Amino acid sequence: MAFIEFGDQGSPLDNSQRKAALEVIHEAKRPLLFVYIHGWQNNATSADVCRFEHFLDMVSGFPEFTGRKINVIGVYIAWRGKDLTFPGLNLLTFWSRKATGHGIAAANSCLASIEELAVAAHEPGKDYHHTVLLGHSFGALVLGNTISHSILGANGEGGRSSSAWDMAVAFNSADSAITTRQLMSELDYLYRYDPQKRAYVSRGNLGEETTAVSENRPSLVFLQSENDAATGQFFPIGQEVINTTNLHFHWQKVPVPGHHGEKVSESEFYTHTPGNSKYLVNYHVVPLGEAPPPSGLRAIENPAFEANIRQNHPDSTFYTSEHAEPHGDTFCRNGDYTPGEVHPSTAQVWRRWKFEYTGNARIPCWVVRVPKDIIWGHGGLWSDNSVAMFGALFRMQFPLGPGGIMAVPKPRTAPKSPDLQQMNLDKHAAN
Repeated sequence: MAFIEFGDQGSPLDNSQRKAALEVIHEAKRPLLFVYIHGWQNNATSADVCRFEHFLDMVSGFPEFTGRKINVIGVYIAWRGKDLTFPGLNLLTFWSRKATGHGIAAANSCLASIEELAVAAHEPGKDYHHTVLLGHSFGALVLGNTISHSILGANGEGGRSSSAWDMAVAFNSADSAITTRQLMSELDYLYRYDPQKRAYVSRGNLGEETTAVSENRPSLVFLQSENDAATGQFFPIGQEVINTTNLHFHWQKVPVPGHHGEKVSESEFYTHTPGNSKYLVNYHVVPLGEAPPPSGLRAIENPAFEANIRQNHPDSTFYTSEHAEPHGDTFCRNGDYTPGEVHPSTAQVWRRWKFEYTGNARIPCWVVRVPKDIIWGHGGLWSDNSVAMFGALFRMQFPLGPGGIMAVPKPRTAPKSPDLQQMNLDKHAAN
């Protein structure tokens, strides 16, 4: 695992760190690269390091990856998410750390680092290559604001270029929903959903296969726990404090993505995170009940991850195998990863779930509400059930082809600007 650290102004603390990470990627023949940006109250030496290390260790040990000689590589992007350590006073760093996250995302170096890492993983000569971006809390804020411009970035031919990475997932994002609403509005401007193709198709180049995006390959996925008090209850309070101290009481009304003609005050998005905005949530994970485990599983730890990763999910369903639980760091000792302390669960309960579209804009950006049985609270992204769900998302993004071989996905290229006349017809039809 490699580290890349950034200061409060978004500058790399040591350029040799990026060089070291690139060398590992260059040497890998079949890289599966995970780039993780941690959140609030974490840094390059906090417990999140061993959680990420355990995740990498678990993924690299599954037969689906060892049998195909996949090189699982992790890059931990660190910043000063932990400022004060005195109990109680550390909560007062909410505003300064949130502002720092925005500053890192707005600077050039974080995006440049991510893009260079992803390009290295995709260099010629590698017959397998995928880059997955992960972010949590304020790290999800950094991730979303760093890559959103690239998702919409135009190239010199009047079209729009594909991203260097393949998948991006933001867990319990602690960002205001303003920029997410803007991103979703732009995607709603560019795409419409075609139920026959089960894909998002260009409003401007109807019929061109290159501009169709499979419904299971969104550019960015927000996963929001339903019992995350940090973003659901305390975040709005923190934002209101900023409003009051800055004497910010006047807001303009802005369009709601997918709600043709409807406008609401932008304060609605300022005081809520993406996963807690009723105007942006477009998917829910819904329970389908208990189910027997699939046969032939070999994994001892988190077998539901193996069940989800070894098969395609055309119906968007997946398994979990554990009871709802706050994630216990049994494998972390004084901040160090201790693999020998990992113990598989002895009381499993197998259940099936489904990613279900539930309204609002149907575009290649998912904002998903997740039951607490899967992601418990703000820090539950590393729980076995959460990782199992991520395994299903991974397989949906990278489906298996004939013979169980992972198919190479088509480039996710955004379309040119839409035909405005056609878009108006679509709106009238929707109404």
